[in-house]
Amino acid sequence: MFDHFAAPPFPATEPLAALLDVTLRDGGFEVNFDWPVDHFAMVTAAAGAAGVEIVELGYLGGVPLEHSVARAGIGAYLTPEHVAGARHDGLTLAAMVHPSALAQPIDLEAYAAAGLGMVRLVYHPAWASAIAALAGQARRHRLAVAVNLALASRYTATELGDHAARIVEDIAPDVVYVADTCSALMPGQVGDLVQGLVATLDAEIGFHAHDFVNLAYANALAAVEAGASYLDVSLLGLGRGGGNLVAEPLLLRHRLPEADPAAAALLLGCRSQLAATTGRRAGSLLAPVCATLNLSPVEEQALSQFAAEVHLDDDTAALWLLTQARRVPGLRVPDLRAHWQHEDLAARR
Repeated sequence: MFDHFAAPPFPATEPLAALLDVTLRDGGFEVNFDWPVDHFAMVTAAAGAAGVEIVELGYLGGVPLEHSVARAGIGAYLTPEHVAGARHDGLTLAAMVHPSALAQPIDLEAYAAAGLGMVRLVYHPAWASAIAALAGQARRHRLAVAVNLALASRYTATELGDHAARIVEDIAPDVVYVADTCSALMPGQVGDLVQGLVATLDAEIGFHAHDFVNLAYANALAAVEAGASYLDVSLLGLGRGGGNLVAEPLLLRHRLPEADPAAAALLLGCRSQLAATTGRRAGSLLAPVCATLNLSPVEEQALSQFAAEVHLDDDTAALWLLTQARRVPGLRVPDLRAHWQHEDLAARR
């Protein structure tokens, strides 16, 4: 007979793709980019510990008027000091430049010296010369260059391919991003678009998903299956409108199993603070963790009961189990409680 409470099968932890966190940049629209200064270091610390490769801090030089951001805060006008304050070992820092928003030229040398590692440039055919100049300056300072094809759903597949080919020929970016700004693409469309670009371009392909109709995760998986090697994610799904691809399910499945429990604590603290700052609810991680570990509703109930008995909230208990999955003897409440007590005693020694 199948034992519901056997030790959980350990999940596969393939990296899937390089993850680029846009919490501060795209999520900045939720607070008019008026982030508390300490949020830059907070997000980079939590994202870096959780296994994210790149964190985008915000904009250099502002956002366009048509974005309707009233009195944009520091996240729209990053300084080298903001970049330096957000540095985290092993993490690449990025910033976006919207050519139509620039009131004066940007000197990327100071940003590179402060620790910036990537510049992302928003594409429109009318801005091609400005983008090429910025890309050239970025490369002189050894910054990676990504070009974002925004509003991808407004192009036909042929048009998108033609623009991408022109970008690669004229600008030679490291990454070309397909940005589903309108959240209008279906997984099959995403797969076809990315597959076509991978087959024809000499550049890595990234995908930026919005989540207006709850298809961001499915679209991201379709993009990776078709050959995309970068995905944009956002903690709590923070972003304009319906938000962005929620980072947490990808972190749970592809980064956090067997991670240092301290990484889980940083993530929980960061989520809580972001929720307080933005007013966006931090959804429970209990069910997503159980899905990651292939646990049944009966086992989910046992985990929640264990959390109550040892005075943990469900999210903390769930992330603890995720980081301990190879070591717990079973999923019955006494097994979980005994392992928790053993780990707690070991930590105090």
